[in-house]
Amino acid sequence: MKQKLIHTYNYISLLLTFILSVLFVLPAESVSGALKTSDLETTPWSMVTETSIVDTSGQLQSMCATDQYIVCLVNGDKNTTKPDTLIAFYRNSTDANGNPVEQYSYAFHVTETDYEHGNGMTYNPNTQEIAIAGLFTNDPSNAGAVFIVDANTLRFKRKVQVGNGSMNYFGIDYDQENDRYILMANRIADYAFVFTDNNFQITDILNLRLSHSRSSFQDFCVTGDFIISIPYMQREGYMNIVDVYSISQQARVGSYYLTLPGHDSFDVEPEGICQLEPGHLMMAAIVKGTTNFKLYDTHLPIIHSVITSAENGTITESALELPESSSHTVSYDCAEGYRLARLIVDGIDQSITDYPESYTFMNLEADHTINAIFEEIPRYTVTTSAEHGTITENSTAYEHESVTIDFTPEEHYELSSLTIDGETVNLNGDETSYTFTDLTADHTVHAIFTAIPMYTLQIQAEHGTVMETTISLYRGDSYTTRVEPDRFCRLTRCLVDGKEVSLKYVSQNVKLRNIKGDHIITLIYEPVWLYVLIIVLLSLLLFTIILLLLHLRRKKKRRQRAEELRRMRREAREFYRELDEMEEKQSHRTQDCK
Repeated sequence: MKQKLIHTYNYISLLLTFILSVLFVLPAESVSGALKTSDLETTPWSMVTETSIVDTSGQLQSMCATDQYIVCLVNGDKNTTKPDTLIAFYRNSTDANGNPVEQYSYAFHVTETDYEHGNGMTYNPNTQEIAIAGLFTNDPSNAGAVFIVDANTLRFKRKVQVGNGSMNYFGIDYDQENDRYILMANRIADYAFVFTDNNFQITDILNLRLSHSRSSFQDFCVTGDFIISIPYMQREGYMNIVDVYSISQQARVGSYYLTLPGHDSFDVEPEGICQLEPGHLMMAAIVKGTTNFKLYDTHLPIIHSVITSAENGTITESALELPESSSHTVSYDCAEGYRLARLIVDGIDQSITDYPESYTFMNLEADHTINAIFEEIPRYTVTTSAEHGTITENSTAYEHESVTIDFTPEEHYELSSLTIDGETVNLNGDETSYTFTDLTADHTVHAIFTAIPMYTLQIQAEHGTVMETTISLYRGDSYTTRVEPDRFCRLTRCLVDGKEVSLKYVSQNVKLRNIKGDHIITLIYEPVWLYVLIIVLLSLLLFTIILLLLHLRRKKKRRQRAEELRRMRREAREFYRELDEMEEKQSHRTQDCK
């Protein structure tokens, strides 16, 4: 039943991780990446080595990794001031001088100082020092003490008191990204996490009030925003587990079963944990009933987060678990009536021209934030008015949009003046609209239409009857005369104000276009009999020519026929002559035979 409750708690905690990660923003610390701690539920651990604790009367308590060594602390006696032992194992396949060595093999050990149980230890690469949290105070002067050891020789250097000595510490780790130490205080302080600067001056305390939820704590390591802890749960009858705490969310966000290969869950007791490189974890565990301990390692995926936010628009939701070296595109869009004003990536403004709709994070190697800020687009008004005509009513549009104002005169009126923002516009004479192509301010448009002038046409005709003698027309109108010609008469001339104009393509009346003044129109029609006579004579002449041509053609054909007959007669006479000669020769041959 307890195991089922832990499983349920794991999944609820994982869900809370995602929800709270969206609701909370990390404090001032900078986080380059995180581990996908949810994989602790399934990640396999591999044993890398098994070794003796050297001091057979002691017990393994903690571990850390330096640049050259994996360092383990064996407590000589938790109830006395017997010196503890620090054992160094080669971290790499070569030693500090470049000589080949077997990775994780024994290097050396030092036994010189009582580290008061030494329940936790960490390495500071900036100072080349190891810091050890003691836990107990067999020597009262060690209350609240942290012991400092040279990372290369494992020799004791000094001790530092953290706080006023009222709290002892279960564990310690150095947060290299933020150059600070994080310690876990004892049960009296509810196992609170204590934050100090690099000189061990307390800067903050995170109290999770864990006294009644965990029986004890073995060790922890810090990676990004997470604290990965191994509590000692076997006292309560539980199998080994791994807890994950979020610094920014101030809560435990995951709890996962810890299964180490080759043993039953209760055969080993994890004592120390550290991170060798990002994502590469190492754990030290004693094998119960023996004087040996084992080192295990595992790899967790490195993930990054892209935290998104938008003002007056929408943006792709925050992504909390993006794989290392992957790419991630964030898209954003404004609310109606808004436009992109600023795009802030990791606190730095980006070009909104280069990234108008989306931004892609390439080859992720750190956490990122992106904020899209949309501003309300100004709207401008075009105020309109017209005299003796209609015009588009007052129009509004967003900045940089275009607006077209249409205007139409009343019947028999025309545009005479167009004023834009108080200034008169030069007219071509046929304007019906005005367009503002790039609105950046309010405008005014005033159109004035005036009456179109009227002109008079007087129509006269010779040899014809005028239906409308006087016509009044507006400038630019067209008019076709209405004259009925006398019988057998046709239009031959047209005079406008006494000047003759061309009658090309004109029948009996004339169409006048684009009237621009008063005019007198005179149409002259003439009788058509002379033209008829000319046409008849021309027709007779043509007919005569055709008959003559036909006669000549027949005469030519008769001559050709007579010539053909003569030729045939000549050929016939020749034929008969040859025939007579043949008969005569035949007759002579007959006579000779007799």
